[in-house]
Amino acid sequence: MELTQVRYFVALCRALNFTRAAEACNVTQPALTRAIQRLEDELGGPLLYRERNLTQLTELGRTMRPYLEAMLDAAEAARQAARASAGVEVASIRIGLGPAIAAAHVGPAVRGLVRLYPEIAVHFEEAGTAALAEAMLSDALDCALLPDGPGLPERLNRWQIATETCAVVLPADHALATRDTLTADDLDGETLLFGERCGGFAHRLRARSGGRFGERPCGGSWVQMLDLVRAGLGLALLPDGLALGGGLVGRRLIEPQLDRGILLTIVAGRPRNAAVGNLVKLCRSRAPG
Repeated sequence: MELTQVRYFVALCRALNFTRAAEACNVTQPALTRAIQRLEDELGGPLLYRERNLTQLTELGRTMRPYLEAMLDAAEAARQAARASAGVEVASIRIGLGPAIAAAHVGPAVRGLVRLYPEIAVHFEEAGTAALAEAMLSDALDCALLPDGPGLPERLNRWQIATETCAVVLPADHALATRDTLTADDLDGETLLFGERCGGFAHRLRARSGGRFGERPCGGSWVQMLDLVRAGLGLALLPDGLALGGGLVGRRLIEPQLDRGILLTIVAGRPRNAAVGNLVKLCRSRAPG
């Protein structure tokens, strides 16, 4: 069993999509698929199955996941311990991502960090706003990207680094896909997917328009919501700029406008390492306006 196979499997567990997992690992999809097949041969059975457009873990996959994640964590801990023993400082940064907020917002800044710290380890954690704020306050995260809005602790410094507009995500062959933009009236009679980790746009539209559409609650993140759209279970309201993958298109919702600001947040007054300080500087230097 190779660590590369384990890394690909863990990425696939998180994305539940072969294309997105391959992109996250910076490999081609066929290469990732072959590695997963070799891992399945070694473990004695399929780890994932595809049902139409949905990718799910098998019982064996669910059983193996915590062991393989622990193996990957142990390998990274061993690498860092070895470097520390040799007197090489290993920079790291832990970044939280709020509901349906893409890491792409800090991609250029992270690229700048890599030039400063070639061996830097970058860790992302996806969760709700309250959980990420608490993680920062307890020093489990260095910083987080959160949606602008009420309820953020006063102890957090914040800088707006981006603005996102709302997009209606629908199958490419849907009748509304022929339009460039959409309004709430266009969604009359459609079924919208509602999730707690998908940016809150559907909830805001319901409050603004009175809800002239069907509702289908769903769990999981925006990644799983995209799979439900592909399966024909409803339309999704998500931030523009997310990677949708094949078979889907996004059309900007212009009435009502449901824009949201994206904030870089960090605990005020707390000492931070140089990597975190440079990330803040790089993000702020690229912020609009």
